[in-house]
Amino acid sequence: MSAIDLQTEIVQMIKDESDTNILEAIRTLLYRVRQGQVDDDFTAEDMAELDKRRAEYLRGEGTSYTVEESLQRLQGGDILKQMGY
Repeated sequence: MSAIDLQTEIVQMIKDESDTNILEAIRTLLYRVRQGQVDDDFTAEDMAELDKRRAEYLRGEGTSYTVEESLQRLQGGDILKQMGY
């Protein structure tokens, strides 16, 4: 997709958007990029670990939890006990 195609699509999406939170997020992102204030949130090591965990998940290995299960584990103290707290 060319830059002109992207710009056209983005402009149309912005024109159609009425949620001010989304519009403000877009404005903030563009401002930060133009100011050179965008930092990578994840290091290469972080991304490698995430990729490894995703591959394990796709192979059916390991354990995954729903949001509700995660909250129950946190509230029940299971996670803290496992960490030695």
